[in-house]
Amino acid sequence: MITNEFDMDLDKWGDEDLIAELDNRGYTVTKDADVDRESFEREDWQFLLEMLDNNPQTWYTCRVRDKLLEARFG
Repeated sequence: MITNEFDMDLDKWGDEDLIAELDNRGYTVTKDADVDRESFEREDWQFLLEMLDNNPQTWYTCRVRDKLLEARFG
């Protein structure tokens, strides 16, 4: 195994360059970290959780429910 270390000065690139690079790698960049949480209201989260709870419990529904709870409560 080979390990390399290097320093990178991110000040050399502007915001648009960094956003374009992350976009090319498949990431979505937003300025506000809580933008997804703000778009859902409390009732929306509850509705989604109840929809999952009304379906047969499988590994997939449990996984999605866990993700919803993590997104809702962090």
